[in-house]
Amino acid sequence: MRVKIGDLVFGPEEKRAINELMDNSTISEGAKCKEFESKFADFIGTERCVVACNGTATLMLVMYALRYHSAYKLRGGEKVITTPLTYIATSNAIVTAGYEPVYVDINLDDFSISTDQIKAYMEGVDDADQHRAMMPVHLMGYPCDMDEINKIAGRHNMAVVEDSAEAHGSLYKGRRTGSMGLAGSFSFYIAHNIQAGEFGAITTNDAELAGICKRMKGNGRLCYCTVPDIEQGKCPHQNMGFHPRYLHDVIGFNFKAMEYQPAIALLQLNVVNDILSKRRENVEYLNDALSTLDGVLQLPTRTDGISFLGYPMLITDKSFSRDKVSGQLMKAGIENRPIFNCIPTQQPAYAFLKKKYEGKLPNAEFVGNNGLYVGCHQYLKQEELDHIADALKSILLK
Repeated sequence: MRVKIGDLVFGPEEKRAINELMDNSTISEGAKCKEFESKFADFIGTERCVVACNGTATLMLVMYALRYHSAYKLRGGEKVITTPLTYIATSNAIVTAGYEPVYVDINLDDFSISTDQIKAYMEGVDDADQHRAMMPVHLMGYPCDMDEINKIAGRHNMAVVEDSAEAHGSLYKGRRTGSMGLAGSFSFYIAHNIQAGEFGAITTNDAELAGICKRMKGNGRLCYCTVPDIEQGKCPHQNMGFHPRYLHDVIGFNFKAMEYQPAIALLQLNVVNDILSKRRENVEYLNDALSTLDGVLQLPTRTDGISFLGYPMLITDKSFSRDKVSGQLMKAGIENRPIFNCIPTQQPAYAFLKKKYEGKLPNAEFVGNNGLYVGCHQYLKQEELDHIADALKSILLK
C-alpha cells in the first residue's frame, strides 16, 4: 500500500473543464483567472485578489510592490521579521527583493511565530525604524496571533504580509487567514489544501497594492487593460505614442498565470468546505488512533477552524530519530516530509546567517530536527489512515 502525502484527482468535471479550454484554444491568463480572483476574494473575505503563476511569485510580487507603494516606499536594505521555520520560499522572497530577513523563534504547540519573541526583539533593537515589514506564516494551517502581530506592526509602520500558502480557509477569531494584513499570499501546489498544480494568489483590501502587483506580474506594464478595451478606445494610456501594452513604468516579472490552473481550482473552491472538513476529520481520526503514543509524539493540538496541509507530529522521545522514523514510514509505503528546517541554521543556502542565529532559535531548531508530517488529504481512504496509525505504533511502541 502506498499512502500519498497529497493528491490531485482528475475526475470527469476536471477533464471537461480542461477540454473546454483546449477546444476554445484558451491558454493564457483570461476569463477563468478573473473568475477565480472574484470567487477566491469572496471566500477569503477581501475586496481584491490577484492571481500569479505560483505561490512563490505572489510573495515576490508583494515584497517588490512595497518599493512602489505610497505608504511604504522601501528602497532596499530594510528588515523584515519572519519565522525561521517554513518552506524556504518565504525567506527567498524577502532576500531577492533586497531586504534583510530577521528571524524570531516559534511556538512549539502550533509552529507559529512567537509574538512574545517579536515584542522582546523589537524592544531590544536600536534601529526599529528599519524594520518595515512582517511576514508571519500560517504553517500547516495553524493561524498566527494576528491581533498581536498587527498591534506591533501598527506601532512601527510595518506592512504585514500573511504567508497563507498552507492555510486556505483557516480561521482566526472568525476571519480567514490572508484577510488580516496588507496582503495574503496563497499557493495551490498539488500537496496543498486547494490543489491546482502550480498556481498562486494575492488577497488584499488595498487597491494600490493590487494594482502594483497586477502590473508587475506583466513585466511592469503601465496599464493592465485587455486587448478589447484598447481596441475600443477605453484604455487611458493609449495616446502616449506607444501601444499601452508595451509601456512599462516599473521593473517587473513575467509571473502571469494560465487558464488551466484556475479551471481546476474553481471546481475545488465549489466544495472547499467539504475538503477542509474531511481533512479535519482525518486529523481527528489519527489523533484518536495515536493517543497511546502520548509522551513519544506531540500530535496536532487543536482542530477547530484549521485547514490542515498535513498531519504534523513532533517526536518528543529522544530515543527515536526523526530521520529513522521517516525512513521506516517510507519503507511501509507512507510518504512523509520533515516540518521544514530552521532556515538560518539548518538550510545550506542561508549558511551565511548560521553564526548569527545559532542557539537563538531553540524551538525552530528542535522542530527542524524532530518534526515530520504525513498526509491528511481528502482522498485518503479508511484503510490508508489505519495503515498510517498501525505503522507509527509499530515503529514507536517498542
